[in-house]
Amino acid sequence: MSHEKSIAFLARTEEERLLLAHTDDLVSRADGGTVSGDFLNLGEQFLVRAFLNQCGKTENLDYAFFGGYPAAERCMLFLFPSYFADTLPYMTDDAGNPLAPADAAALLCAEEHALTALRINGSGYRTLSHRDYLGSLLALGIERCVIGDIAVLDDRSAVLFVKTAMADFLTTALERIGSDKVTVRPLSDEDAHNTPDTRRWEQISDTVASPRLDGIVAAAANLSREKAKQLVSGGFVDVDFRPCEHPDTELSPGCYLSIRGHGRYLFSEIDGTSKKGRLRIKLKKLI
Repeated sequence: MSHEKSIAFLARTEEERLLLAHTDDLVSRADGGTVSGDFLNLGEQFLVRAFLNQCGKTENLDYAFFGGYPAAERCMLFLFPSYFADTLPYMTDDAGNPLAPADAAALLCAEEHALTALRINGSGYRTLSHRDYLGSLLALGIERCVIGDIAVLDDRSAVLFVKTAMADFLTTALERIGSDKVTVRPLSDEDAHNTPDTRRWEQISDTVASPRLDGIVAAAANLSREKAKQLVSGGFVDVDFRPCEHPDTELSPGCYLSIRGHGRYLFSEIDGTSKKGRLRIKLKKLI
């Protein structure tokens, strides 16, 4: 399938078409060396990944998503030149052991220094939330696509990942978050990498007859099967951040569910079968 046909097949909106067209442009430019794009949310990453896979690209060999630390959700797309795969066997860790493709790709992304981590510290005058940080950043006229994750560490501090081109500006221009005065300083790559995963998940275990979407939704949100089917058919459920209105769609572990009015879930695993032959499943709800 040609790149143009892939874009036409995958894109459901003009915004998605423009995103994939921009990705296609990055692909053509990667022959001269590693190139990077904007920060993408998880839904955009799923779409771009599908497009690149249709183009014959392999994740962690031809491209990677990198957000500055292991738990990053918002990540930048990096496209590698063709010779990267040839150098992979020679890339080792400090002990001389060969690096796994994902680790080698992350190392290459970090060496590009396309994104920077900033530590933001408030005075303690008030509790600062993710919404406070994002609102103050956007009030400076910064576009969302140059901002990565905002990892809120506690009531008065956070780590912000941004495109490197914006780092110096924010170090001096970002003086307040809400009504609280803040200081901003860059972090080393090592400190940025060690940023903790500040997301909180509730573990859910249940059994289902099959991995059908309506059954998984019912288990996740503690609903009847009929109510779950109505939500799916009514367009209230996204699978991997794209609408899915077919209750009989079969899911695989690793996919994300967004159920309007009930939250976001990760279908984490199938853990065998019960004595009655039902599948034991595990999910995580973002809280």
